[in-house]
Amino acid sequence: MQPKWILILLISLVVVCIAIVLVVFSLNSRNLSPDEAQKQLIDCNSLQFGGEGGKNIVFFSNEETSKQYADYLLNQEPYSSNKNKLNFYYIDSNDYTPVCETYKGIAILCYSKELIKKASSCPIDLIVVLKNEAVEMRSSSYMNVMSLNINSPKTVFLHELGHALASLADEYIPSKIPSSSKNCQKSCESYQGLNEGCFQGCSNEDYSRSIENGIMRTLQTKSYGKFNEALILEKLTGESSGKLTGLATKNPVDCSKQEYVLIDGSYNSENNEKIEINSKTIETGCLGTNGAGSFEYKLNLQSGESLTDEFNPELIFTDSQETGNNNINGAALDYQGNFFLKIPIVENAKSLEIIKDKQILIELNLEDVTARPCKI
Repeated sequence: MQPKWILILLISLVVVCIAIVLVVFSLNSRNLSPDEAQKQLIDCNSLQFGGEGGKNIVFFSNEETSKQYADYLLNQEPYSSNKNKLNFYYIDSNDYTPVCETYKGIAILCYSKELIKKASSCPIDLIVVLKNEAVEMRSSSYMNVMSLNINSPKTVFLHELGHALASLADEYIPSKIPSSSKNCQKSCESYQGLNEGCFQGCSNEDYSRSIENGIMRTLQTKSYGKFNEALILEKLTGESSGKLTGLATKNPVDCSKQEYVLIDGSYNSENNEKIEINSKTIETGCLGTNGAGSFEYKLNLQSGESLTDEFNPELIFTDSQETGNNNINGAALDYQGNFFLKIPIVENAKSLEIIKDKQILIELNLEDVTARPCKI
């Protein structure tokens, strides 16, 4: 081969490898130094540690208000009997204040990519943002983020947690029932005796509920009802093979030394349930979970094994108490906006499937996330 062709070939290889490096860098967006990691993360303050393996709740507020809500939760069933399954942290509002919007003009929504990243400064499963808004403004629950109006009764925390933790449907009507919800049933026998009765109307007038006026129907009570408590306990105490769980330890966790993959996507239920992926990046911080819901991601490994977890990018729940009325003023709405899905970094990860009702909506290649630049 003539020398000039050898030179052209070498130059072409160099160009290809540079292109690969740039693509991998843009996909991974890996933080390269502790200083850069600290720019993304902020101080995480431990509020109360219940036990290893517990669900981690991160408040965005000051210490006093965060403690009020944590103490309130721990005084209500089934949480009061399972304090060892809950760990609380807070990120002080002086260090970071989430940017919130008024969703559809009716509800607080503090969900954003920046919020997800900042919350990853702590061991994390559920996020609670506490905001001071007009009393008529609804609180909301989307994915694993609860945006609460502190001028609503504190029972709104119990209600939104029912959505985010256990995928409980609203028990007032009308609303929408996620396919993963179990508290609204067609048959009264489905409650298996764990009910205070069988009452018609649960999101849909054709479904029944297990308690006449529980917290998923009205904010004027603190009771979920026996059946709903059992569903919550499954999430607090249940463990399944292949299921991901949050990280919790009595020893300090340095989230600046951990990483996760962040998927930025959107879901359109009206367009053949289409999911579009905008980016997948490697971020610094603790992993945690993504809430509860009808969707599942399945992380396929080259070994043939898989890891799974659930989430719900489809619905945002909005709720407030009507003045002078026993009923909640609220609705579950189709969410319009991007969702942010956190998945673990696994060296031999092959692909990621997003599944709803056993149907694969999209499959993503993950091998590029851990790709290596080629050598010359």
